[in-house]
Amino acid sequence: MASFRKRGEKWEYRVRYIDLSTGKQREKSKGRFRSKKDAQIEAAEVEKKLYFNQHSVIQNQDTLVKDWLEDLLNEYGPQCEPSTLENRKNYINNQIIPKIGHYRLSNLKRVDYEKFLNELLKKYAKTTVQTIHSIFSTAINKAVELEILTHNKYQNISLKKEKEFSEEDRNYLIKEEVTIFMEAAKKSQYHHYIIALFLLRTGLRKGEILALHWDNIDLENKTLSVTKSRNEFGVKKPKQNQVSVQSVLITYL
Repeated sequence: MASFRKRGEKWEYRVRYIDLSTGKQREKSKGRFRSKKDAQIEAAEVEKKLYFNQHSVIQNQDTLVKDWLEDLLNEYGPQCEPSTLENRKNYINNQIIPKIGHYRLSNLKRVDYEKFLNELLKKYAKTTVQTIHSIFSTAINKAVELEILTHNKYQNISLKKEKEFSEEDRNYLIKEEVTIFMEAAKKSQYHHYIIALFLLRTGLRKGEILALHWDNIDLENKTLSVTKSRNEFGVKKPKQNQVSVQSVLITYL
C-alpha cells in the first residue's frame, strides 16, 4: 500500500513491494507533486502495474530515451549489417537523441512525439522521417517485449503532407541535362565514363556496379547478372537478380 507525506509545499508517495526476481523488498518513490491527490493518482498507477506483475515496468520508469537507445545499439547493433548499423547510429545520435533523448521512456507523450516528427518534416524528406520513426518504433517494441513498457503508444502516427513539389526540389536529370552530363563524362577517364553510362542506362546501384566482374556479363545474350553489391564495409547480396543492358552492349561492344 502506498504512503504519502508532505515535504515543504510538495507531496511525495512511497510504494513498497517485493522484487519477484530477488524476493527482496524494494521501494518506488516520487515527490514534487503539487497536491496529495496528484501523488495518489500516480501511486495508484504504480500499484496497478504491480498487481499485474509488471515489476520491470516500475523498475525502469526513470530510464531515459537516450539511455535506452544507446543500450539497444550496444546490445543488438552487432546483429545488423555494418551499413545498416551506421545509418541507425546516425539517425539516433543526430536526430532522435538531441530532440527527445532527455525524456523518460515511460513519460514521452504521443503528442510530443508527433510534434518531433512533424518538425523533422520541415527539414527532411517524408521517407527519411518515416525511417527515423521506424527505428524509434522498433526500439519501443523491444522495450515492450522486455516488459520495460506496457505497450507502444506511438503506432499509427499521422505525418503532415509534404509540401507541393517545386522545381527547386527536383533531384533528377531531365533529357537535356543527361546530354550535357554524358558529354562531360566522355572527357573524363574512360572507366569513369562507362560507370556513368551504366548508371544512366541500366538503373544499377552504385554498389552493384563496383562489384561487377567480367563473368557477370553475357555478351552472347546481351545481359548482365547482378550477383553482389560493394560498399565501404565489403561485399553483400544485391536487392535485384538480373538487369538487361542490351542497349549498352549493342552500342558500345
